[in-house]
Amino acid sequence: MMGAFLERKKIIGSKHFRRLSKKLEKRRSLVLSELTEKHKEAVDWAKKKGIKPQELAQKSARGLATGIATGAMVFSAGIAPNAELPNKKATDKEISREKEGPIETGIRARKDITGEVRKALLGANSFNEKELEKRLSDLLKIPVKAEIDGIRLNTYYGTMGYESHLTRYPGDNLGSHFHSQVEYSRYANAGMAGGHGAWGYIASSREAMSAKDVEREKYYLVAQTFLSPNWGSPSVKKWFRHRKMVVVNPANGRVAVGVLEDAGPEVSTGRQFGGSPEIYEELDLRKTSPHVLMFFIEDPKDKIPLGRYGI
Repeated sequence: MMGAFLERKKIIGSKHFRRLSKKLEKRRSLVLSELTEKHKEAVDWAKKKGIKPQELAQKSARGLATGIATGAMVFSAGIAPNAELPNKKATDKEISREKEGPIETGIRARKDITGEVRKALLGANSFNEKELEKRLSDLLKIPVKAEIDGIRLNTYYGTMGYESHLTRYPGDNLGSHFHSQVEYSRYANAGMAGGHGAWGYIASSREAMSAKDVEREKYYLVAQTFLSPNWGSPSVKKWFRHRKMVVVNPANGRVAVGVLEDAGPEVSTGRQFGGSPEIYEELDLRKTSPHVLMFFIEDPKDKIPLGRYGI
């Protein structure tokens, strides 16, 4: 332990570290600007707690540099034995897809239905769940339900938060989480939640993880299942696990399919739902209001793929 401390102190005191810290310090104003622009919700929360955005950014430069030094020690010491950073050489296909925009796994939209979705919801009564169910079911050609087996959530409309990646199995980390350099570059900055979801790990180990498990975490959703009027029995809690749902961004008409893998957010956040970084990007919620519609999908044979939806 003392050796690691001295090594860390040696790195931080080196001229290379000081140079890095100085360069990062110059970017402090840019960090503050990006923080205010991209994470308005977090900044607003901090202000309510009496924390100024400047204070959040003030330590970012040196903090980042320190993190780099510490991170280098963690990997060199073998503390994360399962960590394998993705291959730096992305395939031509991955590079071309990165230039095109968001990665779309699962079903790829063959027809742009965003305009039709916006039009269908424009005249709908947002308080009439039966009307919304019918409009979305008819348009998307999938059985959209606010209630299945007599079980429902506390709401089908609310604000969606941007979530971190879930730990899929014991030992999963940012180094082992992604399956290509493109994915790592795009989504690693979301960080890891620091643990599994409300129903435990998605897989028991890396070796046991299936392609379906990968998709479940990639397109995972969070809902306040504990506020469901049906909450209270182990059977209901089990019923919610991996429950397939459709999420609609009414502002731009984007639609994504995901599964429930975690319970939340806390009521104090003011949000009703949460979505993985991939879900959030597919719905393009950074550029619109974070308000979404979220309904169950009746799909007992598991035929409807996860990800960006299209007909």
